[in-house]
Amino acid sequence: MRFLWFATAVAWLATGCARITPERLEAQVQETLRWQREYQVERERTEAVAMRLAALEATIERLTQERAEVEQGRLALMEELVRTEADRHALEEHNTQLLARERELNELREMHEQLSDVFYESALERARRRLPSARQPDAPEAGDGTAVP
Repeated sequence: MRFLWFATAVAWLATGCARITPERLEAQVQETLRWQREYQVERERTEAVAMRLAALEATIERLTQERAEVEQGRLALMEELVRTEADRHALEEHNTQLLARERELNELREMHEQLSDVFYESALERARRRLPSARQPDAPEAGDGTAVP
């Protein structure tokens, strides 16, 4: 029974296909060809869009890498700026210390000159006191205006 049913179905389909008129078949063929051409055009357009999209994605990736490199460079510059500022402050402090020491050194030089003058005058005075007899017979020097004791 199954075989009979299957044979009937195949015969019915074969008769149905045999009954299709050639005009109708030709119209279907034309419609299929039109759809194939449209598919081919749409496929080419899709491939062109895909290529443009791939180019845009590559450009975006390149720009993203450049942006990341620029950001890394900016961070490196900021770190260098911070280090440079710290160095500048340290140098300013060192310069201030050096200027203070230079002032102290100048003051010490002045004090040294004053002490040297005082020491020299004191030594000269002591020498004059020790040798009073040798200087008295001599006449005082003219133009000096000071008398020797």
